[in-house]
Amino acid sequence: MTQRPDSIKFYTVHVIVAVITLACLLMNGPMRGGLPLDNTVAERMAFIASNGLLWSLSWFVWMLSAIGLFVFCAILADELNRGVYRTIGIGLVGMGIAPDLIAEVTYAFIIPEVIARQVDSHTVEVLEIIAIHLTGFLGNGLYNLGGLLLTCLAISQGVFRSWVALWGISAWILGLLLSLSVAIGALKAAELFTASSMVLSTAWMLVFAWKVLRR
Repeated sequence: MTQRPDSIKFYTVHVIVAVITLACLLMNGPMRGGLPLDNTVAERMAFIASNGLLWSLSWFVWMLSAIGLFVFCAILADELNRGVYRTIGIGLVGMGIAPDLIAEVTYAFIIPEVIARQVDSHTVEVLEIIAIHLTGFLGNGLYNLGGLLLTCLAISQGVFRSWVALWGISAWILGLLLSLSVAIGALKAAELFTASSMVLSTAWMLVFAWKVLRR
């Protein structure tokens, strides 16, 4: 028997949430020593050099998360009426994938290669700054602007109940605050907004699956 499309989408959302959750756990655990948080460039370089495979595989999970977020937004958009704003919303999310993946490839493969060639720490630091702005500011900003627009459309079309809508809007706004924090170089605030937005958004994805896709 063929599954109904909504059933396929329902389970797909759960897989996406699992991948994003794994990525967040990796970032808060095994990857942390290589991130620009409470350490020096030299310490980060030493960590990445000693944990190359783990570092690259962890960033690969983040690449899957980026694709998963786009798939989720496509599922959300599929619940909406066709129109220019829906196209703009999913288009913004799609545009966010390019800078995000470029940043993650930089972290996963280019920075380790540069470290292996014993290039000076200044070069590594510049690459880090470029990558964090590509993913944290540009990619993340486009994701959240697109997601916010799609959620507002869902509210206007009666797809969500009020509390589900408020939950989704809060998650996207926290994501935009993350982008702002990266833009002004407030990495501690960016860490806080990353954690809060990820927890809120992944939980909201599950609420969306159970309240909308499982009708």
